[in-house]
Amino acid sequence: MNEKRDKAERTPVKVKNRDVLLLARVLYTMQDVCATERKRLWQQDRLWNITQKITGMPGSHGEASGLERHFATITEIEERYEAEFAEYVEELQQAETILNGIESRTMRTFVTMRYLLAMQNREVMARLNLKRRRFEYLCRLIEDEPDMKTAEVKWRASVERFS
Repeated sequence: MNEKRDKAERTPVKVKNRDVLLLARVLYTMQDVCATERKRLWQQDRLWNITQKITGMPGSHGEASGLERHFATITEIEERYEAEFAEYVEELQQAETILNGIESRTMRTFVTMRYLLAMQNREVMARLNLKRRRFEYLCRLIEDEPDMKTAEVKWRASVERFS
């Protein structure tokens, strides 16, 4: 019986709701921003601790070397960080608009836990005290609609039984 549940959790689900995909991207975009930020901080630390060996002594044959090369590297990382951060902020604002458009606080919590925070199905069910059938019903209700606004019409009836 557990094997069936594990297989069901591993099988890919076709999601029609475009808002779900945006909510899922927010988490991964944020992780990319954090990784770039760590690289940027490491490069800045490295730049501040340079030694005489990388100060651009003769022998570079016209190529950028030493400080120039490291400044160019850190500038490139900072530009990439700014672009990724801007993308993250834009997606986060779109996600907030989507979530704030959901009238039901319970459904908003469900959508946040399941799609934005990418929590495990079992954890969502445990925290919201849901049975597997109810959980699957709510997932289908959301995923089968083209966006959150159209799904909300069906949610109203569901929320009464959900609460």
